[in-house]
Amino acid sequence: MEEIKIIVADDHKMIAEGIAAQLSQQDGITVLETITEPSMICTQVRKSMPNAVLMDIRMGAYNGIELAAVIKKDNPDIKVILMSGYNISHMAKSSVADAFASKEESIASLTQTIRKVCIDQASVFPGSDEKAVLTDMEIKVLELISQDKRRKEIAAELYISEKTVTNHISSILDKLQVRSRVGAIMKGIELGLIDEQ
Repeated sequence: MEEIKIIVADDHKMIAEGIAAQLSQQDGITVLETITEPSMICTQVRKSMPNAVLMDIRMGAYNGIELAAVIKKDNPDIKVILMSGYNISHMAKSSVADAFASKEESIASLTQTIRKVCIDQASVFPGSDEKAVLTDMEIKVLELISQDKRRKEIAAELYISEKTVTNHISSILDKLQVRSRVGAIMKGIELGLIDEQ
């Protein structure tokens, strides 16, 4: 079996090391290193040149989707598998990532995803039962709402009209199936769409 070299990146050390230790026991998979400092990911990937990077979708101020874009721009052949504790496969699918894996799934399932992506050159995005697929602009609006910004301030920051902000907020509440801005913030954090302030 072809050896697959991977890097595991997660800002939670115990999670990163736990996943790496279990993956190292799988046939044909070599974990080159675990990275817990998100700012080092792109540099280390360039140095190690793995076949794949298994990376958390949210790492503090760092966004796995944005990091995936940087990695792919430099090295299109390196596969990027995004992970999350929430089923937000739809977010990963809309990015340049090659696959999405839930932190809830078994190591056997994760290993299968890694092999499908690296050996079969397949994309793996499990179906998401979450109807809330927010657009990039809606996520930005939600982030600003979570910072307690008023409509006028959000409009100024995003260079859009207050009416457009109102429309985005209505759409966010509808998609997240909540009634208030506070409810939207809570649901957004729960789904990993925005960081807890």
